[in-house]
Amino acid sequence: MKNKLKILYISPTLDQGGAERFMTDLVVNLDRAEFSHYLLLFKRGGIWVSELEAKNIPVKILTKRWLFDVINFWQIYKFIRDLDPDIVHTQLGGDIYGRLAARLVGVKTIISTEQNVNPDETWLINLLKRWTSKYSQITVAITEAVRQDAIKRYGLDVDKTVVIPNGLDIKKFAQPSNNNFRTEAGLTFGTIGRLSEQKGHSYLVEAMSLAQVSAKCLIAGTGDLKNKLDSQITALNLNNKIKLVGPISDVPAFLSNLDAFIFPSVWEGQGIVLMEAGLSRLPIIASAVDGIKEVLDESTAWLVPAKDAQKLADTITWLNNNIDSPVVKEKVDKLFVRIVERYSIEKVVDKYQTLYKNTAINKL
Repeated sequence: MKNKLKILYISPTLDQGGAERFMTDLVVNLDRAEFSHYLLLFKRGGIWVSELEAKNIPVKILTKRWLFDVINFWQIYKFIRDLDPDIVHTQLGGDIYGRLAARLVGVKTIISTEQNVNPDETWLINLLKRWTSKYSQITVAITEAVRQDAIKRYGLDVDKTVVIPNGLDIKKFAQPSNNNFRTEAGLTFGTIGRLSEQKGHSYLVEAMSLAQVSAKCLIAGTGDLKNKLDSQITALNLNNKIKLVGPISDVPAFLSNLDAFIFPSVWEGQGIVLMEAGLSRLPIIASAVDGIKEVLDESTAWLVPAKDAQKLADTITWLNNNIDSPVVKEKVDKLFVRIVERYSIEKVVDKYQTLYKNTAINKL
């Protein structure tokens, strides 16, 4: 029997987010006949840990107390040393601690995935990522926009970068649950995302105040801007139209009760929730920013300038009044087919498995 490649994935958490959702699906769908795999979460657990545990995939959870936690770093180093993996695959905050610890242990193959463009990155994090990026044999970017940003931001060798999009488990959207958020007052628009400046929720709230509709809007997610958004909603007298529903664990169920999806991000690496909404056959209004434009175009969605609340409001009004029109159905159907053809988790996992095997062979 041939030896399996041993892969250790390192990420801060499995909190609700597109990158975390994808890593969960990637680990679950990896071929166990060829790979043995482990997950190290060095900050805390998260909403999707139970999925890995149900599949008997080993998960090690640590606690990170401070920005620079020496004890936490030592625990990461020791875990890598004891496990002795063939490949360490990092993402998000794992790129700094994970790559450095793996290098010190002497791991031959280090792969990192860049999940976003990072215009709000601090100079210190940028410096640390530049320093540790030289330890990666390959940096994977989820879109060409992310690849170009990473090359410029971290001074990466172009030949050591590759684009592999995040994928998703299409089967999960075949039979969504039946939680019902709808009312008889009108359509229900909705969005999912971390309550942060990047996701542009304040522009969505403003747009709902400007739109000439009786529709409701549900905003799912948690984050630092919750109180600020609550205050904005109250100030605009929108408490009966907009609801912050908090974290959700069943994304298909939430999406199945919407009439349309809105994604008002100021910047975005890819937006896996866009693909989830597309598989749920929802018409989508989204910001026309680079990462999103590699998933959507005008033939599959409605794209509006980021931060333009009035344009967003106008588009919400039009879609509200034309939800049953042939043009809406045409875009919805085309997007569904595109997602199935390009972003199924099986196709994306195949690309990663090929990358793992080729990179490991080159390091022998």
